[in-house]
Amino acid sequence: MSSREYSNRPRVVVKIVGGLGNQLFCYATARALALRGEAELELDVDFFRSDVRYEREYRLDRFVLAPHRLRSTRRWLPRALDLRWWRVKRLLARHGLVPGQRAVVEEGAKHFHDELLGMRWTGTLLLDGYWQDERYFRDARAQLLSELRVAREPDERHRSLGQAMQASHSVAVHCRRHHHRLADGSVHAANGRTGLDVQYYRRALEQLSARVRPDHLYLFGDEPQWLSAAVPEGVQATVVDWNGGPGGEVRDLWLMTQCRHCIVSNSTLSWWGAWLGSEADRIVIAPRPQDLEYWVPNARSWQEIDW
Repeated sequence: MSSREYSNRPRVVVKIVGGLGNQLFCYATARALALRGEAELELDVDFFRSDVRYEREYRLDRFVLAPHRLRSTRRWLPRALDLRWWRVKRLLARHGLVPGQRAVVEEGAKHFHDELLGMRWTGTLLLDGYWQDERYFRDARAQLLSELRVAREPDERHRSLGQAMQASHSVAVHCRRHHHRLADGSVHAANGRTGLDVQYYRRALEQLSARVRPDHLYLFGDEPQWLSAAVPEGVQATVVDWNGGPGGEVRDLWLMTQCRHCIVSNSTLSWWGAWLGSEADRIVIAPRPQDLEYWVPNARSWQEIDW
């Protein structure tokens, strides 16, 4: 594609932030917007230079994705100035002070920006937020299922396990016991608004078992062994605890998508593990959100239960 052709088309530039689950939300929203507006797609990855607290890494390079450009415009700036530069640029574009640019800034998790669904624009559109709502990209599901595939072939261990998962009524069960793990190794424990107890998982398994007979449970999360207390007697379970190290969350995500059914937690990674599963008869059990400041809205087809 020539630079002239590229410059004449509208463009979506999305700020990619957070861990893998949040990165997927950012990509999916921008990609759906680009499809609706017949626009080019750019991913701004400068966040990962300035994230000194959690030291998150850009992981979308592990996926097929659509043709896009990576934008990293501030390499010449000290890390401490990165965030300030983006905020200044965003503010100017939001108020129409940058010719050919406009910005949409998420106003908080409780606010849905429905203007994105029918938006038409010329020039460059900047997106800044987490965009944690299926409604932003539900109409692009088929395209996203094609693009959000792991680009690298799984190793023999994961490939064999994935085949076993697909051949039975396997269930991915995910827990998130901690809010965040900091760069120094310390963790922030989940509080009462986001922490799910064992009873939630027992109720979820009861609801699932009323519809299908689970053959095998696969336990994921930051403390997957903790989930063993919820496993019903006589049901086989495997604790998936070997995917540590760089990129381990990508391998966990891929395995969750191979399971026939899913029980999700208060985690964007498990949200995507459930959403990216392509089985038509897939059953997903999810906790009913209590506070959207801390919870991602569930997909429309999922079964919600109180906890």
